[in-house]
Parts: sequence; C-alpha cells; structure tokens
Amino acid sequence: MSRVDPPGRNFSALVVDDDPGLQGFFHTLLSRHGFAVDSAPNGRVAFDYLRRGSYSVILLDLMMPDVNGLELLELLGRESPSLLRRVIVMTGAAQPLVDEVDTSRIWGLIRKPFDIDEVVSKLRSCARPSEVARDARLST
Repeated sequence: MSRVDPPGRNFSALVVDDDPGLQGFFHTLLSRHGFAVDSAPNGRVAFDYLRRGSYSVILLDLMMPDVNGLELLELLGRESPSLLRRVIVMTGAAQPLVDEVDTSRIWGLIRKPFDIDEVVSKLRSCARPSEVARDARLST
C-alpha cells in the first residue's frame, strides 16, 4: 500500500535502494522530518510506484539489480521528464559511473558516505517546489 501524500505529512519521498538497511534508515529518518516514505528495491518497482502516485522527492541509488538507477533515469527521461527535477541521486559508485549521470536534468547528487543533516536539508529543499506548485493549483 502506498503512502503518497497522506494527510498530516508535508512531503512524500520514494527511496529507491536495494539495501534493506538503508531503506529502513531513510524511512525512520524521513518520517521524523515530516515525510511519508515509500521504498522500492529497484528501478522497476520504483517506476510502478511513480505511475500510480506523485512524490515530492525521489532518492535514487545508482547500483541496484534488475533496473538500476541509470536505467530508471533514462526511463523517466523518456516517459516523465518532469519527474527528473525531483530526483536526488545518492551513490557510493566509482566516478566513471557517476559521470554517466546528467546532473543538469536532476535536482542533485549526494556522495556516500553522506552527512545526515545535509541529506535531510537537500530532500526538504527539493520537495518544497512541489509543495508550492501543488498549493498554487489548489488555490486557482
């Protein structure tokens, strides 16, 4: 069951990472900061979530089985290019793989190891434009 934009939450996040430990960590951390959080273990599951709902921010790992982060970025670029501005890539991948990410099309990139406060700050900054746009649509 998806928790996309539930009442009482300011933002929603989709964490796309194959590491269950990181999924749990981000679920706990982001929930404490006002996010409703869904998790996907690969790009295929993430794309299914994105077809069914809207997220304020998408936190995306690059190295995953099945459909990896680069493949999901390519798919979003073809199918829903506006979603790319909600993507923050977070990775510990080697620089050659990171260089394959077109950072001009996404919101940002965070290298592992990461600073927790910086991650939360970046996710909130990325999520705010979506909230402002949603509020503007509701008031017109």
